[in-house]
Amino acid sequence: MAESLMRDACLIEDLGVVTTTDDGQDLTSPVVVYNGKCRVKPASTAVVTPSVNASAQTWQYKVSIPLGPEPLRAGLRVTITASRDPSMVGLRLMLRNLDRGTHITARRMWCTEVSR
Repeated sequence: MAESLMRDACLIEDLGVVTTTDDGQDLTSPVVVYNGKCRVKPASTAVVTPSVNASAQTWQYKVSIPLGPEPLRAGLRVTITASRDPSMVGLRLMLRNLDRGTHITARRMWCTEVSR
């Protein structure tokens, strides 16, 4: 039943070592960990982090994928590749935490939106 609600698609990658060039570009050699169906839900409202210059908003999402043997862990990049909501396509998230348990019906990942 949980999988029937997974109408979006995502790509989960391990970025490995990220090297930044002198002009500010990030170079990586990503490894695909998962590529398939998912469900994306906003986890809550934005978290506002005050700063001296300006406040920053951090958006959090819960992304669910089917249970599987994928080696998931914090720090992986999740990119939404297809969605019924066109504004979600291309959204990049960072996996922060994931649910584990004997009776879970999907792998639920708590993610934060990232700018790159």
